Amino acid sequence: MRILHCVFTRSLFGSERYAADLARLQRQMGHEVHIAVDPRAEVQTILSPGITVHRVPWLAGRLRLKRLTATLKPDTAHAHLSAACKALGATAKRPPAVATLHVGYKPKQHARLDGLIALTEGAAARIHGYRGKVTRLWNWAPAMADPGPEARAAIRGELGVGPQTFLVGFVGRLHPSKDPQTLVRAFRAAALADSMLALAGEGPERADVERLAAGDPATRLLGYRPDAPPLSRASALFVLPPRFEQVPLAVLEAMQAGLPMAVSNIESLAEFVPAPPAHLFPPGDHGALAAILAAERAKGQRRETWDLSPFDPKAQAARTMDFYAAVIGRP
Repeated sequence: MRILHCVFTRSLFGSERYAADLARLQRQMGHEVHIAVDPRAEVQTILSPGITVHRVPWLAGRLRLKRLTATLKPDTAHAHLSAACKALGATAKRPPAVATLHVGYKPKQHARLDGLIALTEGAAARIHGYRGKVTRLWNWAPAMADPGPEARAAIRGELGVGPQTFLVGFVGRLHPSKDPQTLVRAFRAAALADSMLALAGEGPERADVERLAAGDPATRLLGYRPDAPPLSRASALFVLPPRFEQVPLAVLEAMQAGLPMAVSNIESLAEFVPAPPAHLFPPGDHGALAAILAAERAKGQRRETWDLSPFDPKAQAARTMDFYAAVIGRP
């Protein structure tokens, strides 16, 4: 099958990494895989060999995308995030097109497309009035080798902490939906001995997070980190306190690393994060999270065993191909 992925964001977060890894798996399965990206898109830096890149400037995106699909004649196109969904939906004489709901169903973005992949049952249940096909598939964390004790020690050394320091890790955008402020408030309220909070990520909430952390040398804002997965592996506890989320790669990567975990008790996370062993706390409740931090600090550094079999990359890629065939109407 000839597949065209469309990713018109310039950032490199979980959604872009999902698209790149799906393209890699499809190429390994023997399919011809193309990807249309913004010329300055960072996703280009992580694409596997054998994937053909087409650079489509956003100002002329819809016209260029129409020309590309007319020339390439893909069997299907797969859109990721709003700009690509809108562009494909508005493209005349395009191939059958699907989208992964990395955020949620929005009629203006998705109604014109032919198929939607919902990452959770809750997201699928909120699709109303849509005439195309819908399936529910998990995403997954791209395979990552353990960097080993020396790499973990190097990251801790960079942060200025020793092997016994209790390192609390957060990986994600500093965005209102992620609510990093609740984690900073909880960490300060817990007042843990020999501990550090490391937040990896950038976003519009950075100034407010800096204000909350002011004067606390144990709270570190690291900015955007391309080595965020190894950074997670150096942590003793992973925390994600969002008010809205789907299936974030950071959670799956923390599971891969065997980290103890605390996440907010929102619908999507409660659907796939088992509690116990995970701690689930009410969104925005920094007092409840502070109590969890204190309890985990008392236990000391340890590792958990998580069942990742539902998130097998090859199985999910195969199911994605089955969905393409259903949308196209081809066995």
